[in-house]
Amino acid sequence: MAITAKRPAAAKTSRHKKKYWRKGVNVDDIEDSIASISQQKAAGGLIADFSDEQLFSIDRSPAKTLKKVTKRQQAALDKITRSIDLDLDVSLPKPKAPSKKSVAKLPRGNAIKQRQEKILRGKTAPAKNASSVDLWQKDFTPKVNLDIPQAAEHFLRYTKKKMPNTPAKKLTSLLPAVNVPSGGASYNPEAGEYLDYVNKIAADEEKVVANEKKIQAGVRPKHEKMVTNGEVAMELTEGLPIDPRYKPAEEEEEEVVEKDSAESPEEKKELPKTLTKKQKARAAELAKEEKERLEKKAKMLDEQNIFKSKQINKELAAEEAERDKEAQERKTRKVMNKLTKRQRLGRGKFQEEEEPFLLQEELTGSLRQVKPQGSILEDRVKSMQLRNILPIAGDKNKRKLKKSLKAKVIEKRSVRDVKKGSRVI
Repeated sequence: MAITAKRPAAAKTSRHKKKYWRKGVNVDDIEDSIASISQQKAAGGLIADFSDEQLFSIDRSPAKTLKKVTKRQQAALDKITRSIDLDLDVSLPKPKAPSKKSVAKLPRGNAIKQRQEKILRGKTAPAKNASSVDLWQKDFTPKVNLDIPQAAEHFLRYTKKKMPNTPAKKLTSLLPAVNVPSGGASYNPEAGEYLDYVNKIAADEEKVVANEKKIQAGVRPKHEKMVTNGEVAMELTEGLPIDPRYKPAEEEEEEVVEKDSAESPEEKKELPKTLTKKQKARAAELAKEEKERLEKKAKMLDEQNIFKSKQINKELAAEEAERDKEAQERKTRKVMNKLTKRQRLGRGKFQEEEEPFLLQEELTGSLRQVKPQGSILEDRVKSMQLRNILPIAGDKNKRKLKKSLKAKVIEKRSVRDVKKGSRVI
């Protein structure tokens, strides 16, 4: 007859109901934790109350290195350990290889004690000066001859002590990022500073107005042209046949002046005469003599310059030094202009920001009542454009029409041109 265990009251109820919480709770974990706490208090205190230094200690002794044992040595060692007295409390390693059938020679007497001592020491004796070695202070970094540049470069990069080369930050401008406004731009400025600040803005505004007036003056004509009676008559007779005997008074005057100039004896030019053979020979002889004279003079100057060699060398050295100095100054000036002036970035044209100002009646003397002027966003954008950081947008360059257009010839055939006997092309 099988004996069935009596079901507890908690097993009859659902685990999701409150009744199970009171009767079906497992108190074994709670009892174990209470027993563990009481045991810790009896032993000296709770483990949670102790610090890490009190619970743990750092072992600074060198690690014991085990020599590699062959299978034959391991089999012999297993046989030796079996013959040792079992009363010794020694943790022996498990045999790694099966023992051979041949019986090995067992040690006797002092040899057994020496074996036991080696096993107790961990098969190897510690080094004599091992206690003086501190693992925390010993440098295990491999020694590399850093005198060789290639080896030093590879070692520093491999150990991450030298980071790879990164591109340097490009300097676009030496201008300040934020321009400090003058004292006249304050909400409570002094009289002199305010007048200087406003006069400067007014002068800039006058230049803009004058430029606009100049543009308008160039577009419009300066004065209207008066129409004369002769022009009216020409307009009325335009397209009509004109008598060839009719000549205006101005054309008659021009004809008279041309006749006078043609008849003046001063401007009459005589026709060049042709040279004879004798004259040609004489001219060639004179040209040859002049050439020899010039060559002789140049040779004499070269002979004289030999004695002036030191002076000529000094002049050449001074001229070369002056040329190098000018080239260096030109190079420096070019770099400074690039770092201090506005460069062309984008298709648009840079326009300076209008400085904000307050009229005399708008000066309040209180920062709370002052009206805000200008835009911070616009000021930052203009500053970055001035320092060659942001490009300026603009329209694309429109294609310019050619001034001289090519004439295109097109042949159009008409029906009237086709006659009897004509050939179709």
